[in-house]
Amino acid sequence: MATYKYGSGAVTAAKRVVVKDAFVQNSEVVIEVDQPAGTILNDVICRFIGNVTLGSADDVGFEIGTSSSGNQIAKNVDGFLDNGTTIAANSVYFLLRGNGGANSVTADAADTTNDHTAAAAAGGYTDSDRTIFFTTICANQTVSGDNEIELNFLFTHLN
Repeated sequence: MATYKYGSGAVTAAKRVVVKDAFVQNSEVVIEVDQPAGTILNDVICRFIGNVTLGSADDVGFEIGTSSSGNQIAKNVDGFLDNGTTIAANSVYFLLRGNGGANSVTADAADTTNDHTAAAAAGGYTDSDRTIFFTTICANQTVSGDNEIELNFLFTHLN
């Protein structure tokens, strides 16, 4: 017979990081944030504090990983700008929300864990403290403007 244990339930917490000079021509900028044990990374919200302008139309994107410059959790090389020149101040991007969180599975999605012969562990979950690396990816174009972003990492405590 099954036994039950009740608790207070999942709690969401956020960590905020402000990054100056977030984009560098033809280079990466790596930002580190600590992820607490027993949490899953639900989303990363990126707000552009000021304008970012490229010298010519090109791409600007990001990677989120468990190693420096890694993309074990997410990658989108043109996630902020796809063949464009300007990202306006106060542009806001939800980087994982459409993905159901960092490699989590949505029960009403067409592709659930029940569709697989073996379920994979969620890359966004950790049972021990670890560092998450957020990497900006910038094209080989001059970068001007305020070039400052605010990152909010949303973690749900599962245990």
